[in-house]
Amino acid sequence: MKICPECGVELDEDMITCPLCDTLVSYNGNRPEKKNAQSRRQSNNEDRKHVMQRILWQITMVLLLSGISATLIINLSIVGKITWAIYPITICVLLLGYVSLMAVWRTRFIFQLSGGWLISTLLLVIIGQYTRADWPLLLALPVVSSVNIIGILLCLLLAKLKRKGLNVLAIVFVSMAVLCLVVESILSIYFKGSIKLGWSVIVAACLLPVTAAILFMYFKTRNNPELQKIFHT
Repeated sequence: MKICPECGVELDEDMITCPLCDTLVSYNGNRPEKKNAQSRRQSNNEDRKHVMQRILWQITMVLLLSGISATLIINLSIVGKITWAIYPITICVLLLGYVSLMAVWRTRFIFQLSGGWLISTLLLVIIGQYTRADWPLLLALPVVSSVNIIGILLCLLLAKLKRKGLNVLAIVFVSMAVLCLVVESILSIYFKGSIKLGWSVIVAACLLPVTAAILFMYFKTRNNPELQKIFHT
């Protein structure tokens, strides 16, 4: 691990510039060959991105592990054994899997999401075998799968868009409404044995006029440069 001589930030061995202060650092004891400005700028941006990802991963790990520890302490001090704490702990463990994979595996987000889905499935199978309960496979896995499927479809749809602006926000709102309907359907089937929707319909109904207004603004501003500046589209 190298140290920047200017600001003292830790750097990876393959970094040639500090992502925080742009200082040119040595590489294996020797100064690197000169690059053109564009190549150096691109390398610096990649280094900065990787440093930020590592910092965010460390912060997220600390927060999730703290949540797991606090939940365990509260549950054990009140009940004397792990009961309700298994649910928030499971959520935290699944999030840890996603965050760690995205921090380590530097690839497209859709592949990271698919890898997180696979890891989550394996974790839920292990939890189901350990707890001898049916909710990891009959409840948690369908919810996680629906989130991942909608997330993957959303990534594919956004990648197909030729022009991106407020239409992206509208598509995200529609995806959120669909996800709420699917999640409540899964919960209703697990707890009641049939589909009975309530809160998800209210959420979808609230998002519908907002989405319509956003689409109206998008179609009105997409061919007007002045309006695009106002609405940042």
